[in-house]
Amino acid sequence: MNKNSVKKIVFKLSHIFEIGLAIIILLKVLLGTFDLSRAIWVSYISDIANPVAYYEVEALLGHALLLVIGVELVIMLTIHTPESVIDVLLYAIARKILLIPKSKGMIEVLIGIIAMAALFAIKKYLFTKKEFSKENNSSD
Repeated sequence: MNKNSVKKIVFKLSHIFEIGLAIIILLKVLLGTFDLSRAIWVSYISDIANPVAYYEVEALLGHALLLVIGVELVIMLTIHTPESVIDVLLYAIARKILLIPKSKGMIEVLIGIIAMAALFAIKKYLFTKKEFSKENNSSD
């Protein structure tokens, strides 16, 4: 067996492993969606007489954003584009900004906003239209 064929086998195995991980993450996101639906039912619908506390809304929002990050991670594992990596980072930073404890200062929020602005700038100025059209055509 030559060196090139070993590299191809390792590459193929790593790609299969990556798809397997993506499927497991997708199943976990699906189960998490059921859990989120149950939490919404318990907090908002079945106990409508009691107002929902702020921390409950914050927990539901954090849970929903975590599921979105999971979906974006699956997309990143399957398409392998720089844009998908940026999207995962954007959602992760947005979740972190929204869930910063109120006792913390505004410095963390400012750093998160600067990081998001930098990612949007990278997405707008470093990716060409040609790359976007190529990515969109390959995913159809």
